[in-house]
Amino acid sequence: MSAELIKNIVLSIITIAVAYVVHKVIMRSIDKFMSTLGKEVKAPKTVSMIIGFLVYGFAIAVILAIWDVNLAPYLAGLGISGVVLGLAFQEPLTNFLSGILVLVTRKVFESEVVDIDGLTGIVDVIKMNHTHLKTFDGKLILIPNRKVWSGVVTKFWPGNYRRIDVDVTVDYTVNMEKAISVLKRVLEEEPLVVKDESVENAVVFKSFDASGVTLTVRFWTERATYFDTLNAVASRIKSVFEQEDIKIPYTIVEVIGLKN
Repeated sequence: MSAELIKNIVLSIITIAVAYVVHKVIMRSIDKFMSTLGKEVKAPKTVSMIIGFLVYGFAIAVILAIWDVNLAPYLAGLGISGVVLGLAFQEPLTNFLSGILVLVTRKVFESEVVDIDGLTGIVDVIKMNHTHLKTFDGKLILIPNRKVWSGVVTKFWPGNYRRIDVDVTVDYTVNMEKAISVLKRVLEEEPLVVKDESVENAVVFKSFDASGVTLTVRFWTERATYFDTLNAVASRIKSVFEQEDIKIPYTIVEVIGLKN
C-alpha cells in the first residue's frame, strides 16, 4: 500500500470525524442558544437532519477533492443514460423540493397531531424525501413529501386546549332543568376542566331517545391532561347523580315467546 493511498484514507476518515463533531457542536450550540432565550427547538430531529445534510454534503465534497475525483467527465459521458437517470430521480427530486417547501412554510412540524389525506398520527420527523408519521396504534408511516405538500392537512388541537364531548342520558322521570344544572355544577367543581374566557363549557340538549333524554356535556381541558380530565368528569357525574337520585336508564329487552 503506497504512502499516498494511506494518506488519502487517513484524511478521509479525519474529514468524516470532523463532520460528525461539527454536526454535534452546531446542534448543542443551537440548544444552548434557545435555552438562553427560555425556549426549545420545536423540531430538533428535522433541524438535525438538515444541518447533517449540509455538513456531510460538504464533507463528501472534501473527500472527493482529497481523492482528486473529477465528476465532470462522468457527467459528460452519461449521454442518453442521463435522461434515464433524470426520469428515475424525478420522484425523489420532487419529494426533496416538496420537503423544503413543507419545512419553510411549516405546513406540518414535529410532535404535531395531523391528518394527511386520511392518515392520522403524530409527526415524528420531516426528512428530505418522506415525512414520518406515527399512528396512535404504534405504526410508522412514511408519506412522500409531495403528498404532504399537495395534500389536505388537518391539524388537531392547534392550541393548548382540547375539547371533550360526553353524552349523558337521563331517565324521562328526571327533571331536565335539574339534570342540566347538576351537570353544569360538575364542570364548575372539577379542577381539571379549564375555566378560561377563550373557551366555553356547556351542557346542551342532544336528543330524545328510546330510554331517556340525552344531554351533551361539552368541556375543555389541557392537552396533557385529556384522559385524566375525561375520567375525572365521568366519575364525578356518576357520583353526583347517585347523590341527587338522578337515574341513568339502561336498555330493557323483552323476549316474548311464541305459542304454537
